[in-house]
Amino acid sequence: MLNLCLLAHHHSYTEKELFNLIASGDEAAFRQLYATLKPVLFGYIYKLTKSQEAVREIVQESMFRLWISRSKLPEIEHPRAWLLKLVSNECLRYFRKNGLEKRLIDALQQQYTDDFTDDTEMEISYRETRRLIESAVATLSPRQREIFRLSRNNGLRIPEIATQLGLSENYVKKTLILALHTIRHRLTKAGKYLPMFLI
Repeated sequence: MLNLCLLAHHHSYTEKELFNLIASGDEAAFRQLYATLKPVLFGYIYKLTKSQEAVREIVQESMFRLWISRSKLPEIEHPRAWLLKLVSNECLRYFRKNGLEKRLIDALQQQYTDDFTDDTEMEISYRETRRLIESAVATLSPRQREIFRLSRNNGLRIPEIATQLGLSENYVKKTLILALHTIRHRLTKAGKYLPMFLI
C-alpha cells in the first residue's frame, strides 16, 4: 500500500490508476483522488443546488459510496464520468429528501436518473455501515456526541464549535479526535473499515 508521502511525490497517476489503488484500500490514493476532483465536484454540485451545505453533504455521501463500492472500481473504464454519475444520483437523493426532486430532474434533464448505484449488495453495505456509525455515535459521551454532530452534521469548524459551546479550541479538537477514533474502532471491530475523513 502506498502511503500519503509517496503519493504526494508522484503526480502522474491517472484517475484509472487511482481507482485501482483505492480498490486495494489505499487511503492515500483516495485522498489524492478527492483532492484532484474536489474543484470539479464542488462546482458541479453548487451549480445544481446553489447551497454550500448541500455541496458538503453530497460530496461526503458520494465519497462514502465510492469507498463502499471500491472493490468494483477496477472495472470502471472512465472514472471521472462514473464519479459524476454517482454524484448526480446523490444529488437526486438530496433533492428527493428535501422535497425538491422536480428541480433536480429538470436541472439534470433526467440524464443521470437510471440510478446505477442501486446495486443491492452495495446498498446493503452502505446502509449497514451508516447504521453502525449511528450506533457508535450513540455510545459516545454527551459532550463527544454534541461536538461530533456539530462538526459532521452541521458542518461547523473547530473554532465555531468552540465559540458556540464556550470551550477552548484545543479541547474541542481533542474531543473530536477521540470521538472519531472511538467510532472508527467500533467500525473496524464490525469488519467495516473507513478512512477517518469519511467518518
